Amino acid sequence: MKLLIYTFLLLLPGFCRADTFVLKDGAKLEGEVTGEMDGALLVRTKYGSLTINKADIQEQKAEPAPAAATPAAPAELPAALPAAIAVSTEAGIEISTALPEAAAAPAPKLTFQTIFPSSMTRQLVYIESGVAIATETFDANGVLALTEGSIGDGTYTEYYPEGGLKTVKTMMSGKANGTLKAFFPSGALQIEAYYLAGGKEGPFKFFTEDGKLLMEAAYKNDRLNGWKKEFGPDGKTVSEFYYADDQLARPPDPRAVPAAAAAAAEAKAVPAEPESGITVKVARQARGELFTFRLNGKYIGKVRLDKEFNLISQEGKIPDGTIKAYTQDGRLQKEFVYLKNALKTLNVYEPGGPLKAEYTYVENEAVKKTAP
Repeated sequence: MKLLIYTFLLLLPGFCRADTFVLKDGAKLEGEVTGEMDGALLVRTKYGSLTINKADIQEQKAEPAPAAATPAAPAELPAALPAAIAVSTEAGIEISTALPEAAAAPAPKLTFQTIFPSSMTRQLVYIESGVAIATETFDANGVLALTEGSIGDGTYTEYYPEGGLKTVKTMMSGKANGTLKAFFPSGALQIEAYYLAGGKEGPFKFFTEDGKLLMEAAYKNDRLNGWKKEFGPDGKTVSEFYYADDQLARPPDPRAVPAAAAAAAEAKAVPAEPESGITVKVARQARGELFTFRLNGKYIGKVRLDKEFNLISQEGKIPDGTIKAYTQDGRLQKEFVYLKNALKTLNVYEPGGPLKAEYTYVENEAVKKTAP
């Protein structure tokens, strides 16, 4: 679907009909045509103004005029009520009622598309089950300038015109959170990054199509903080610079750290592996452990595991990525790996020490991986 924003428009006075557009790629848009030029229509939707090339339109449906109201026919009463459900009241009376069990609705398909309205702007269009729900507009420096509509929580995917997977990212509270991965048309990984509340947080890596690391940088609070390195085809470093809050800075001198302090720091150091930025509170219970997840101090979910690490229950929405749980003295004890709000892997460590066991999950049951 090719959507462009025009700067020069031929306005159509008096046009106020809302139309439904079904595009050739299956997407559906609803809005008012406010102008057209050079084989394209400008459509104003409740998520912002978008331009649709006429060649991309499979069908355009005009909203029918409202029909005159007619008295409704009396509803027929059922011959008999189905099986009853008992409802308790304060008076202790049980009222019999019955509701058919509703079938679980299929999960909506969440996608997004990148368009370039001009050489100075980039726009992301978020789509839920074929219907555009929101847009983000970025300026020439990549700074988010405008958001229109509401981006639902979930994992969004972007595809190449040929159908191959292009980008995968998770949105929570309208912002990117967790892992973002971009791929070459061949399917090889191109970019791997980690976000927290819309900003880069942690390692950011670029790869060549044959899998060699091309660039890596460290971010904190969406700013370069740490080393930024570039590599040649042979894997050797061709440039490296140290940053503090997006500014070039003098790298820390490891010799300035006393040996004892360095050893203590190493014992408590978080491995260089990427994290989601979510904090975890651990509480021991009679049947196992309760893990409560918070993002920027805000509760997002909790998980209960029994003593064999089987999943007892889960609440809330937990973004894709790796979430690490630590002891009170800062030693790593568990790693949760989530995908599409489902626990996929659990790594259990000796507190601050080596990996003790690794589990995968099949229907909430922990299956221990055996050593190769």
